[in-house]
Amino acid sequence: MKEVVVIGGGAAGLFCALNIKRLVEDSANVVILERLEKVGKKILATGNGRCNYTNKNLQIKKYNNPSFVKSIFEQFDYNKTISEFNRLGIIERIDSEGRVYPSCEMASAVLDALRLECKRLGVVERCNFEVKKITKHGEEFIVENTRGVKMNADFVVVAAGGKADPVLGSNGSGYALLKPFKVHITDLYPGLVGAKFDPAQVKGLEGIRNKCEVKLYNKRNKMMIWKESGEVLFKKDGISGIVVMQMMTQVARYTACKKANHFYCALDLMPNKKDNEVLELLKERIKRLGEFPNESLFIGLFHRMVGMHLLKRSKIDLNGYIKDITTRDLQKLVSEIKNMVFEIKDSYPFEKAQVTIGGVDTSELVVETLELHAQPQMYAIGEIVDIDGECGGYNLQWAWSSAYVAANAIAHRIKVLEI
Repeated sequence: MKEVVVIGGGAAGLFCALNIKRLVEDSANVVILERLEKVGKKILATGNGRCNYTNKNLQIKKYNNPSFVKSIFEQFDYNKTISEFNRLGIIERIDSEGRVYPSCEMASAVLDALRLECKRLGVVERCNFEVKKITKHGEEFIVENTRGVKMNADFVVVAAGGKADPVLGSNGSGYALLKPFKVHITDLYPGLVGAKFDPAQVKGLEGIRNKCEVKLYNKRNKMMIWKESGEVLFKKDGISGIVVMQMMTQVARYTACKKANHFYCALDLMPNKKDNEVLELLKERIKRLGEFPNESLFIGLFHRMVGMHLLKRSKIDLNGYIKDITTRDLQKLVSEIKNMVFEIKDSYPFEKAQVTIGGVDTSELVVETLELHAQPQMYAIGEIVDIDGECGGYNLQWAWSSAYVAANAIAHRIKVLEI
């Protein structure tokens, strides 16, 4: 009987383990090693606790390495994901954006279903087992934890995650496990995370939400390199929200310069109106509200503090009256409304990130199996690999697909060895 060790009890690790065991049955023992006291903690936090586990409009262009992802999805795609989770008892609910949730909208249901299937099949969970190193002796791996406890394995799957949100399990320890095998790890950056500014740029706006179009520019040549619309959440030292997370992923991926402070962004607070339309709207308000203080100009358009911020940016006297706003003042206001510029200082750290950008270089992996070229019978799956997707279920889909591909390859290898 073969021994299979899966390092990491997250989405990829759980799904890989149960699929190996389902495919090989009694031909192998499958053990999940998890450093935390419970498996699947990160699953519980996904989709704001509802677990957006895939996306109906799955597109490979939403990933940093589309060609590599394409080869994996050809083996396990969206339809197979839906079918597999139906088999596990999870019935899907699809929202207007194509995001797929369990019908009960509880992430715990997804974790419970995965754990129940693992238990039914006989997969063993060993928690509080933090792997310190992996060594190879002949045809066998020795997996050792921080307390010196050792396990033998014929196959090892490294599903230890990246560095994002370490309190939920992925603290970057998986990369160290692969170093002795001379596996190239690309540079690592926080992904799907907010943008940090100088606090003075957003003073007074903390906690305010505003729907707008967000544009990203390269500071060096002032060229726009990305834009998307969505809701922005102002924080005391930056902005967040899904659209901002997508933007910061572009910053981390951008090959010309990898530092966040090489970029700036601009918010269009009224993306459905052209500049001249905004100008006419403000002129009409001046006629109607001329006798009122300047801060009344934006009532009904923006949050009061956003209006105050626009006036300050345009250097318009807060104590003045609307009737005294000049044509030049109006042009400044229109410019700020349509193009409110913020210098990006940095991204928020890994502790605030949803995914890791970077990881095991895909050139280190056999694309059909996710086996390491440098070390046969060792596999890398999930977030530890240099694959990241946008918000909306894309990263969990990568977890399921990569897990299945590795599981299928291991099961095939075990069956061949039995002959």
